[in-house]
Amino acid sequence: MISDNGLILNHPQAFRYSINTTVPGHYDLHIRDVRLADGGNYMCIDTQASGDAKRQHYASLTVVQAEPNCTTSIKASGIVLDKSYQTNDCLLDYRGNIIPNISWSGISPFDQAYVSTDHNVWSGMQFNTTRNMNARAHQALTYFTNYFLPVPANTADNVPTYQKGHQGRQMFVYWGPTDIKATPIKVQYEPGDEITCTADAFPNATYNWANMRTLDVIAGPVIRIEESWRGFNQSLRCQALNEIEGTTYSANLFIAADVPALTTPPTTTTATTTTPPPAVSPCKDLTGGWESFSPTSGALCISLNLESYGLLNGLLRNHTDTYWVDIVGRAQSTRFDQVGFNGIWPANIGVSSFIGECHRCFGEEQLLVNVISRSEGNTCGVPGRTQYTTQYLFTRSTRVGCPNIPVTK
Repeated sequence: MISDNGLILNHPQAFRYSINTTVPGHYDLHIRDVRLADGGNYMCIDTQASGDAKRQHYASLTVVQAEPNCTTSIKASGIVLDKSYQTNDCLLDYRGNIIPNISWSGISPFDQAYVSTDHNVWSGMQFNTTRNMNARAHQALTYFTNYFLPVPANTADNVPTYQKGHQGRQMFVYWGPTDIKATPIKVQYEPGDEITCTADAFPNATYNWANMRTLDVIAGPVIRIEESWRGFNQSLRCQALNEIEGTTYSANLFIAADVPALTTPPTTTTATTTTPPPAVSPCKDLTGGWESFSPTSGALCISLNLESYGLLNGLLRNHTDTYWVDIVGRAQSTRFDQVGFNGIWPANIGVSSFIGECHRCFGEEQLLVNVISRSEGNTCGVPGRTQYTTQYLFTRSTRVGCPNIPVTK
């Protein structure tokens, strides 16, 4: 406290406070080396006055410790993912009766909040990024309001002018591949046709095509239908990828591409008189194409090595798949009324076992095949459940269009 240009004895801040009386009747309070604790209310009173002249008058001093301390969830690179959640906030320490305010502005939409105490204020904002925020930033403006905490009457009302701006980090909005498409989409394709893959991505995506039947991979956005694909339903996959700050983002699109086999005119033959075939006789050889229509549709291509104890390999297409599945197994080396093989599906779909029996019924070869599957046990040491599922009744067919299957030894 200062009195008559003097100080109360032993005041710890005596060296920083003084009263200037250069103008008679005017008493100006001077504070050197202003500190945060100096903020508050100051009272002036003429102790020699009497009556109403001896009123108390007040002046309010607000001290801001430093510029607002602002933080953000946006990384130093400024790169943010589209539709990601981001925040900005600022904290300001002060002392006094005039409360500083911090408000945010910039590209919408965003939400903001403001909290004040008698010694600091905090203002934060949060938003989900959108693509139109690219190369933009949000700003925080700090200034004094005209809002006063309750103070005695006769308080000075000359609110100081103070503004301090803070610009948040500029944002660069990136996103992984979305809206992946392939054109043209057709019921059937012919060799030489091309399919182009596109995706919405920033930075731009790179592309890979894969044939899930042959496991061939083609780099680039375009895949060409090959002549060797005739007679098969191809399962094609387009994958779009890009990299954002060390993380790879991808999207996949699967397409069933039917490449029909060439049709050949029927050959005219002269009818010959033959001995009626027996009602039931052994099958001669399983090698070749087989087709099933009832009770379940499917196609089967078999290559049988009689010199290797009936080793069997080939291709299977069931009534639910649009692609061929590799099969491997064995038949009896001298008779073909019993056969067994496994089908191996791509992409870790699974493996199923097949058992078959072949007979010639009045000269027509019939191969009856059952599928055996086994569910996975969900407890250690407890086996799954074995069940018989799909059944096929195959007959010889030249329409399957089997490729040349190498003989396995």
